[in-house]
Amino acid sequence: MKYWWIRIFDYKTDEELKEYTDIDVWEARRGTLLDEYYLCGEDMTREDAKKAVRERSGVERFAKPRKGCGVYALIMDSNAFFYERFMVDVDTICFNCHKPIKGKAKDFPSITADNGVKYHFCSYDCRMVVQRKINPYSEGEFQEREGYENNGGVYGYIYHIYNRSTNMHYIGQTVYMPFFRWQEHVKSGLKGDITDLIFETITEVRVKSQEYLNNIEAWWIQKYIHDYGRENVMNITTPKITMEDLIKEFDMQVIGQMRFAEHEQRDFART
Repeated sequence: MKYWWIRIFDYKTDEELKEYTDIDVWEARRGTLLDEYYLCGEDMTREDAKKAVRERSGVERFAKPRKGCGVYALIMDSNAFFYERFMVDVDTICFNCHKPIKGKAKDFPSITADNGVKYHFCSYDCRMVVQRKINPYSEGEFQEREGYENNGGVYGYIYHIYNRSTNMHYIGQTVYMPFFRWQEHVKSGLKGDITDLIFETITEVRVKSQEYLNNIEAWWIQKYIHDYGRENVMNITTPKITMEDLIKEFDMQVIGQMRFAEHEQRDFART
């Protein structure tokens, strides 16, 4: 079985942020992440993977633009471990409290025993109960709020909150380090109990533009509504996408995903 890791970026340059960015980081930047997923298949070649990406995501470019801007996809070698972690579902019980858990394996903390068997937990607290029997617990260091001038040229972040208990998603943005916003969400209690919440940073935004940050947030809100359903996304209002290139690329990805799903259904019907 051959595995591929697909990452799709919107590449734009903002020369004003260059002076705040380490030159090696500046030269290596890939753009703003729009989507990522994994593909696998018996003897699936890179060309096969490109064809699948074209059909699913509507992307024709497979390298970062040398000049100008644009959306492109990177296709990288992967393996069964990452494919199963991000794509495979789990339907089991918590190793600590025995609460039923069901969903994507990546959304539930786990540990792997010496015999190679992986055990999942309903929350990080449950995993901590087990880990405390093995390793001492230590608190993380406090970090101060910093703007892009002292943050490597990063203007903002898009983050995701998932409530495992209610199966609800929330997309947000911040121009500070994301954990400050996460702390505010936890204190408000509006997204759920902290033991049910998963926090993750989706992408960095290295374009000094609040409008662009808003558009990227809107992109991800629309994507989660499309992928999980309006009823499973907590965002009350959906920011309007005003950048035509992002709208076109989003529509292309939706159409590509629909075609990809239809293609899979036809293949399933033949079997």
